[in-house]
Amino acid sequence: MTEWLAPCYDTPYDGYVRAALVINPACGDAESAQAAVMAASRRHGWQDPLVLATTEQQPGASQAQEALDAGVDRVVVAGGDGTLRQVAGVVGDVPVGVMPIGTANIVARNLRLPRHRLDKAAEVALCGVPITLSVGWVKCKTDGQWGQEMPMLAVAGIGRDAQAIATIKPWLKRHLGWLAYVESGGRAAFSGSLPMTVSLDGASPIEMAAWSVLVAAMPRLPLKVKAFFNVTPGDDSFEVLHVLLKRPREWWSVAAKGIAHTKAAVPALCYKRARQVLVRPHEPCAVQIDGDLISGVEQMSVRMQAGAVAIASGPWRA
Repeated sequence: MTEWLAPCYDTPYDGYVRAALVINPACGDAESAQAAVMAASRRHGWQDPLVLATTEQQPGASQAQEALDAGVDRVVVAGGDGTLRQVAGVVGDVPVGVMPIGTANIVARNLRLPRHRLDKAAEVALCGVPITLSVGWVKCKTDGQWGQEMPMLAVAGIGRDAQAIATIKPWLKRHLGWLAYVESGGRAAFSGSLPMTVSLDGASPIEMAAWSVLVAAMPRLPLKVKAFFNVTPGDDSFEVLHVLLKRPREWWSVAAKGIAHTKAAVPALCYKRARQVLVRPHEPCAVQIDGDLISGVEQMSVRMQAGAVAIASGPWRA
């Protein structure tokens, strides 16, 4: 396992001049996050960051490109995993800082970034030592046409897990945050498996009935659940999980493994490794990419781009 050493926050990041802040104003702590980044910049005697707000139509990629065109040294993202992945797909070698003010904040959880102290999060985002992570590129076929590739940092899933995200009640999400996923996931748990074919690294497709197929670049989910045991942030291949549930009571062993982190094999969980994944459900179904939903998907393709983005990080332990 790997441990990242904490940066020294008493001295400025070498060569640093100015950051851009790509901020999702729909997040509840957006104003506080902006204030924390402004305060940290001024504390170090740096210029105020260039502030670029996302919209529903432009969720982060165009703002990241605008930041690059302005010649900033670091792009700080104040938002959730969806905003972060949009920025990560554009920035290239420019380091990215994270102000985790979204619902699940899966990337921040995996990197052990501060999630409850915005002042500490701002220091890490601006001064933290960048670590190299991989980006997954997800492409979906809908209505007989392949769409553009979309970036993924943590996990993409096709099947019932995406269906659970699609059925989250908005009012519950506003009041309970990521706990709303538990309620919707509980309802989806009683749905049956879906017939689909899966091909890894170009091998011959394998027919299976899966509750979901998950492609992961990071090990942890909310609720301190470790769903993927053989992948760490920055790996050059995915861990692919086939959830092969035959009856609802099998969720007990699945939950025990994820929460207790037991090494015992669970028949309903089949783990593989791959750099390229192609999944074709027999009937169109939902896909989620770091929590963002796409409906009516006929095929999902995911490929790994190793070492594609640098994220400012504090201490991290697998």
